[in-house]
Amino acid sequence: MKILLIFTLCLISDGGASKKVTGYSGGGVLIKCKYGTEYRQNQKYFCKGSWLSCSYQIKTGAKNEWINSGRFSLFDDTKSAEFSVMIRELTVEDTGTYQCGVDKDWIDIYTPVELKVKEDLSYEKSISKTVHVGGDLNIRCKYPESLRSDPKFLCKTMLQRAACSYKESVKESRKDVNEGKFSLYDVRETQMLTVSIRNVTEQDSGEYWCGAEAAWTSDHGYKVYFTQIDLTVTEPHVPDSTSRPTQHSSSSSSSSSSSSSSELNPASPPAG
Repeated sequence: MKILLIFTLCLISDGGASKKVTGYSGGGVLIKCKYGTEYRQNQKYFCKGSWLSCSYQIKTGAKNEWINSGRFSLFDDTKSAEFSVMIRELTVEDTGTYQCGVDKDWIDIYTPVELKVKEDLSYEKSISKTVHVGGDLNIRCKYPESLRSDPKFLCKTMLQRAACSYKESVKESRKDVNEGKFSLYDVRETQMLTVSIRNVTEQDSGEYWCGAEAAWTSDHGYKVYFTQIDLTVTEPHVPDSTSRPTQHSSSSSSSSSSSSSSELNPASPPAG
């Protein structure tokens, strides 16, 4: 019995205290998992279940690049000795215990993650917008009450939706944060993030997410993606040249020609 107990304890290698993560149905979360620098070259994985029976969601030995597996993506940043796991299209069924894992000979290293996915009907989970090239756009993202005090951001997906990049987040209520043509304004009293995009181009088309940094600077921090924005940028409408009125023939009377000319080139705009 004593030998069995020692053997069992050896199989449990804790990589840190349990992380508690809250996400929302239809959205996503980004979880970061620290590890010792001596394990930079080891395989990393994310599995669901206890350490005794854990089902791989994603596992890879790739370094410093996003790897996809269904709704899961993993990026192993060897410089900072941490790997990140993105989970997309969350459902309440995703609630449960997960493990950040480092593959080792004989004994793996586990960090438990307690994920809770909530259903919240107080905000829009998806927004579609169409705007002409050169136009301006305002988008309002209402967010769950639990994210009221967290910094907010707008990110654009890339690399087959594995990553969602941004440079700035708004950390205070009622304060503008500008990032090039983008600006963010968060009113925490009403749980409303307003995103403004100026002078849009075709390159701005794509999938964006309104999100929040939940204690992101701590070891237990994570990111929450709550509203998806599909932005389509189109060319401005150009009237068909065939619809323009034609001038009268030379045989028309001078009065008719004068009338036609005034119709084509009105002297002044109509009274407003």
